[in-house]
Amino acid sequence: MKHNDTKGSMIGLSVAFMILPLTFMCLRIWAKALAKRFAWDDYLAIGALLVSLSCCILQFATAIYSHLGHHQLLDADGNPILDDPGLIFFEETKFALNMISIVGLGLIKSSILVMYINIFDVRKFRIIVYVVLAYVVGWAMSFTFSHLFTCYPITVFIEPYYGNSCVQTVPMFLALLYTDVLADFVILVLPIPMVLSVKLDMKKKLAVIGMLVLGAAVCAVSVTRVIATYSIAEEYIKHPDDVIYYTAPVFFWTNIELSLAIVCACLPTLGPIWFHFNPRPATTHTGSGYGSSKLPGTRNSSFGVKYSGLARKPYKELEEMEEMELTRYEGTPSTSSDLPSMTNEKGILEAVTIHLTLV
Repeated sequence: MKHNDTKGSMIGLSVAFMILPLTFMCLRIWAKALAKRFAWDDYLAIGALLVSLSCCILQFATAIYSHLGHHQLLDADGNPILDDPGLIFFEETKFALNMISIVGLGLIKSSILVMYINIFDVRKFRIIVYVVLAYVVGWAMSFTFSHLFTCYPITVFIEPYYGNSCVQTVPMFLALLYTDVLADFVILVLPIPMVLSVKLDMKKKLAVIGMLVLGAAVCAVSVTRVIATYSIAEEYIKHPDDVIYYTAPVFFWTNIELSLAIVCACLPTLGPIWFHFNPRPATTHTGSGYGSSKLPGTRNSSFGVKYSGLARKPYKELEEMEEMELTRYEGTPSTSSDLPSMTNEKGILEAVTIHLTLV
């Protein structure tokens, strides 16, 4: 892969991808302050932000105090200078960045999954989300430890010219990226069947789906990172003695993916800020589930459950982002007088208004 990653570009990218997620996290915290409630997905996202900032600081420091963005220093015979302080610092920061970035990605993926659990109050769907969450936690832990024990005994000097006993890093790194893309894709499509199963105008369905699958940008970055890694590996094989220059994209692609993942996880939570400046006029609603953000399944959904009252969201909402008109069948007559109903051969047809608010 032909690239021209100068010291200036390395510094610029590190600063930009520190500011971007930090800005959106501040907006998220503001939105949650308006809603007067924080949840586990927020704490996980904040943890991911701290990791992301650490990774960007590592890139910034490596560009300033090492040779990131420059070609590696060689001796008179064209061999790497193994005791070069710049090379040693590069190896240390690259090792740390590759390891803690896995933790950060695991935290932000977990944050999104916990948000799904807070939105959709359907048992079968929650079981699936918990399975995916277990996969993400196992993925983060396994690859964190596998990276830590790349060499035995543990050392940051994993390049072949150091002569340490290490596993092949390229296959391990590609395995990390493939499984990362798989997790991103599953998280991307997971909420779509739930939204499609609701009786709702198609335009509103697409709007809600678009709001929930903003992670598509992260999937695109993950795939791009896989493609870039193949090119990096090819160049590294051709220039094994210039690892600083030809593996420099490892730094910024890692930071780009983690930073954008945090941004995408924050965007669906910013509704309260919009409604703070653009309050909706008061409207009349029916049903006992006013203000609920949990979305039960429908009769036509494979996740469908019997209607037994709409559970309220675990934290207070300010305004609704979308009104969803859900029609479901019940096997026994309703005793509530405020729900309009009519009888047919299948039971009682109840019109229930559900409000989906992501705060």
